[in-house]
Amino acid sequence: MTGDRHAIPARLRCLAAALLAALPASGCAWAEQRAMDFADMFRAEGQVGYGLQAHANAGELLHAGLGSSRTWGVGLVYGRAESNSTTEDHFPLSFVWTLVDRTREAVHSLPVGEEGKLGIHRCYLIFPGAIFSGTLVKPDIHYFDVEAGFLALFWGLEVGFSLGELFDWILGLFKFDDSWAVLDPANDDSPPSRDLKRLWIPRFEKEPLLQPR
Repeated sequence: MTGDRHAIPARLRCLAAALLAALPASGCAWAEQRAMDFADMFRAEGQVGYGLQAHANAGELLHAGLGSSRTWGVGLVYGRAESNSTTEDHFPLSFVWTLVDRTREAVHSLPVGEEGKLGIHRCYLIFPGAIFSGTLVKPDIHYFDVEAGFLALFWGLEVGFSLGELFDWILGLFKFDDSWAVLDPANDDSPPSRDLKRLWIPRFEKEPLLQPR
């Protein structure tokens, strides 16, 4: 009996080894893609800087906040390890800028990169995905990101969850062939496409008529 009890786990180990050996390379690629899609759902950044600011974003339907800050952050930004530099203005400073310079009219202003060299997101309190005047917008897959953050004098935190990337991950569970592109709404399963992913894109990529000539 003792020998039989030891034989059963040994047979299970042999069976597991056989199954793993039979697993095609495409199955490994599928598992890797789903793992990356899962990481794409989350944002968690630590920040240092100066200012006093807090905000919450309900997708591109509402950007609410108070205060202003200048921050340098590092962390996981929807699947990518990134460092960034931002200056974020909400009411009341954004309102002051609106009075001083009408070309800077906004309730929420977010230059991206050092001195805004990558562009600027500038919008109003409601429907920021549709009513805005800046040069940067979010891609469609990030339209329903739920985010919150703060900077308390010298340090802060930014967290987020992407409902669009959740949808992409769920559909990806059924994508067993690379040709089934409809099950990859984020268009990020291939390495070249994933390398091109960004949280903010130039406005003309969504509105081709605005592309510089």
